[in-house]
Amino acid sequence: MSPIPLSAELPGPVAYVLAGGASYGAVQVGQLRALAKTDLQPDFIVGTSVGSLNGAVVADDPSVASDRLAALWSTVTREDIFGKNLPTAVRVASRKPAAIDNNHLRSFIHRAVVARDFGELAIPHTSVATDFDTGEAVSLRSGDLTSALLASAAIPAIFPVVEREGRRLVDGGVVANVPIRIAAAQGAKTIVVLDCGFTVIAPDREDSLRSAMLRTLAIMAAQQVRRDLEAVADRTVLYLPGPWPIGSRPDDFRRSQELAEASYELSLRWLKGLRVSGVGRYGAAPSDALAKGI
Repeated sequence: MSPIPLSAELPGPVAYVLAGGASYGAVQVGQLRALAKTDLQPDFIVGTSVGSLNGAVVADDPSVASDRLAALWSTVTREDIFGKNLPTAVRVASRKPAAIDNNHLRSFIHRAVVARDFGELAIPHTSVATDFDTGEAVSLRSGDLTSALLASAAIPAIFPVVEREGRRLVDGGVVANVPIRIAAAQGAKTIVVLDCGFTVIAPDREDSLRSAMLRTLAIMAAQQVRRDLEAVADRTVLYLPGPWPIGSRPDDFRRSQELAEASYELSLRWLKGLRVSGVGRYGAAPSDALAKGI
């Protein structure tokens, strides 16, 4: 079967932008499988948090990335990333600055990505983190890859701050959960967005601190996406679909295979019907649905 022809219609350079969203990163597995059915290849990748990890797998070896990610996400559990509950409770009780150490996450990164340095990647990759002192978005593009991926996923108060190059870094999702403008600043003329759907976490009727915090973060992320899309109106943006809203918590990995398969079917159907006729956005962002009250 011939690949879906897209590359001739799209101006380069082409950037894949992968959003953050913890367990919702399974959505990107299906989106990447669908993109593998086209003739499109990224010139570079920009990712935040779980999107940075998934993006690093693609940058590591794009020829086998979709298969590697499908295998990886088919077995991932909450404990693989966050560890067991008892050590977490002990750290919280002892007033540690982070509820969880990042040893499990580090091990998962080493399982997922062969490369240990950005220079070993087949495709240029940017891992987006946040400077915890200045609030600036930080683009990590060289040097040690593991520490960059840890920094990009270092949810404040959950994972430890990562010290790198004289900066204290935390999760890039604090300021750029879907780093569209960063890709544009690096010269992308076509931006392919692989969103996780974190921005459409539905209001939880349960009156809990967790639900209030998640909802607040989702609203903040949605506003960032809207600002970024307004700033790149002169670019070609392909916004791949996904099964929004997810309906489960972003720390629940039990639906990973289901989400990957659903996003694959949605994205493949969308890509087959895609017709590009100049600059602009093609496809709906999850935050569009949020604005309509869905």
